[in-house]
Amino acid sequence: MTLRRILRLALPWRWPILLLVAMMLGQSLASLAVPWFAGLLAADVLSGAFGTDWGLVARLIGLLALASVLTVGASLVSGRVGLSILSDLRSMVHDHVIGLPLGFHHDSRRGDLMSLMTWEVGRLSNYLTGTLVSILPAVVTAAGAMVMMARIDLTLAMVVPVLIPVFFVTSRLIGRRLRGLSTRVQKAEAEVMARAQQSLEILPAIKTFTREPETTAAYRASVGRAQGAAFAELSAYAVMGPVTQFITGAAAVILLALAGKAVGGRDLSASGAVSFMLYAALLTRPVSSLVNVWGATQVVRGVLDRMGRVLDLAVESGGTAHIGRAAGAVAVTGVHFAYPDRPPVLRGVNLQVGAGEWVALTGANGAGKSTLTALLMGLMAPDAGVIRLDGTDIATLDLRDLRRQFGHVPQRPLLFDGTIRDNIAFGLPGATDAQVVAAARAAQADDFVRSLPEGYDTMIGDEGVRLSGGQSQRVALARALIKDPPVLILDEATSMYDLEGESAFVSAAESALRGRTVILITHRPATLALASRVLRLEDGRLREMA
Repeated sequence: MTLRRILRLALPWRWPILLLVAMMLGQSLASLAVPWFAGLLAADVLSGAFGTDWGLVARLIGLLALASVLTVGASLVSGRVGLSILSDLRSMVHDHVIGLPLGFHHDSRRGDLMSLMTWEVGRLSNYLTGTLVSILPAVVTAAGAMVMMARIDLTLAMVVPVLIPVFFVTSRLIGRRLRGLSTRVQKAEAEVMARAQQSLEILPAIKTFTREPETTAAYRASVGRAQGAAFAELSAYAVMGPVTQFITGAAAVILLALAGKAVGGRDLSASGAVSFMLYAALLTRPVSSLVNVWGATQVVRGVLDRMGRVLDLAVESGGTAHIGRAAGAVAVTGVHFAYPDRPPVLRGVNLQVGAGEWVALTGANGAGKSTLTALLMGLMAPDAGVIRLDGTDIATLDLRDLRRQFGHVPQRPLLFDGTIRDNIAFGLPGATDAQVVAAARAAQADDFVRSLPEGYDTMIGDEGVRLSGGQSQRVALARALIKDPPVLILDEATSMYDLEGESAFVSAAESALRGRTVILITHRPATLALASRVLRLEDGRLREMA
């Protein structure tokens, strides 16, 4: 991923960015004029004529005021543009990550993705609106100071270029180390995020098995590694600044000594000496800034490399065909599938499900039942074979159109922090309250929802933590039913129902799900009895059971 690609994102903000650069250039030009007028003022003071040219004093104060105003303006514009670019970057990375196939997410650490979408995007935004836009003003200031110094005394000014190779070598060595340290910091921060998220996700298990000491120790260890990596990076920056300041300070001392000798020899006027030294002092700021730019660029190159590895991946892409509402006939022919670096899960699977038919899939855990249903919905692509819906190869269908044909209730309900109403309506954008209630009744959820003090406005917490397992599954079933799909996949959707709840579901299922194609993944006899056929997936192949 190149910086050019990121700069394209800044195009909508090109005018504010140009205004920012113009303000910084104006501040640089004002700063360049100050030493010249200060030298003239010093000449007045030394000659005893001070007070005869108040216009000079006014011009000098005006330049200082202008530089201050431009600095404040540049800070405000930089903050505004920086926050806007940060928002755009976050949205771009988030949207791309969401659009990647599930296979990518299976093989990625969530902490790495969280770090990329938050911490690393922030670093890149700061670089674009802080470091990058400061390059031109810094170059102008440095070049202007050099020109003015040469104009005052060319011989003295020739001392400065001798120091440039020193700056280059120093920044090159430290910058190279910073790039490696940036990668180390990113990995450490990602580990901290991953461990924190994991601790919250499995907190009941941590408490049940009394693993608080081990969990906190592991988290503290990851925090310690992150602290060590961050301190190493900070140390590199800490060395870069003082080294630059030492070189520029030493140069200033040498120039001061030479300027004093020139004044003593009458080769340089007192006002020229004052202006020359002020320009020499002014030169240290942009030079130090440019050295820091090199170090920051090395850090950002690491960020761009990591971000590019994600953004360069192709998002999900299906076909372009649309079929309207499907009748629900599913045909699987010779499907093979294997996860990367793992043995095949499906080996030439064949399956025919008629429109409106109810079929049950059984098999050992890990046999590939959920994988097969994921392939049906286009969440992953088979390595070989064809899947058809109403006779149409699903590879030719628009993915959104394909997935609208399916309702899916996974074993893990996948609820989010919000109200029960929000979670059910998630299945159908713009759903009315009447549709929400109807779906809840069909899923045998309405009674328990109404028994809650806030009813459908009850907040359920992350992953539905405030609901029981059976209640969460009923809400998930209602969410699937509200979209009125022609094909419904129930993946152990009654596994957390008690006997009474399962009995109620079975008695209501035939009427609530009538007219749909239903694929049941279950081991529970009462639910299996709903199916017209029971198929067992074993050794990657399907066989029908009596």
